Amino acid sequence: MYKLFQDKVPFAQSNENRFKDNELRRLDRLIKKQIKEKFSSELNLYIVDSASCSACELELQTLFNPLYNISKNGVKVVYEIEKADILIITGLVSENMYKEILDLYEQLKEPKRVILFGDCPLFKAPFQDTFAIKRPLEFEFSSAYNISGCPPEPKRILNELLHYLKEYI
Repeated sequence: MYKLFQDKVPFAQSNENRFKDNELRRLDRLIKKQIKEKFSSELNLYIVDSASCSACELELQTLFNPLYNISKNGVKVVYEIEKADILIITGLVSENMYKEILDLYEQLKEPKRVILFGDCPLFKAPFQDTFAIKRPLEFEFSSAYNISGCPPEPKRILNELLHYLKEYI
């Protein structure tokens, strides 16, 4: 059947170049450059969800889809805190997760870097007034960088990550 219509049907092409705008290409290039300069090969992220609504996690996952494909720039998620360069915390900090996050922070290699992701860790979210929530994490990690938004969009995440890599590392 395909032979009948092969002249009419175009061959499949990569969607990456078709959908990627110049801003994303620029961010890719600059992030890759910063990672090579500051980390020599890869930037390892350890992500902790502490009582979030999962919207921030979905936006983080979006960065690894074929359109944004941040992994080709040297960013990867690790599942052992000892290998992580940056600890990313999403969501409000519940009483149950508070001690766990502090333990993870202690296990993080030096220099200890923390990114508070979204509005929840800073108590700018609608869920903060419950008995199960600890105080904002900015008091625990005063040097932490915040990527604000509820949830932050992928382009904003990339811009903020680039800013963090340039200015704070």
